[in-house]
Amino acid sequence: MRTFIAIIVGLLGGFVLGIALSSFIGILGMTLFNTPIGIKFLPYYTAIICAILVPFLDHKQKSG
Repeated sequence: MRTFIAIIVGLLGGFVLGIALSSFIGILGMTLFNTPIGIKFLPYYTAIICAILVPFLDHKQKSG
């Protein structure tokens, strides 16, 4: 159950992180290059990465 909650938290947190990063990259691109730049589907990529990392780090912290 703890692993499932960690996966859900990782998905939600990673998605929010991806939206924030995408916005930051877009603003930076507009400021420096006068054109919007970005990575397509960045929130989904970060959500998947965080859904994998959060349970791993939680397990490592719990046992170590």
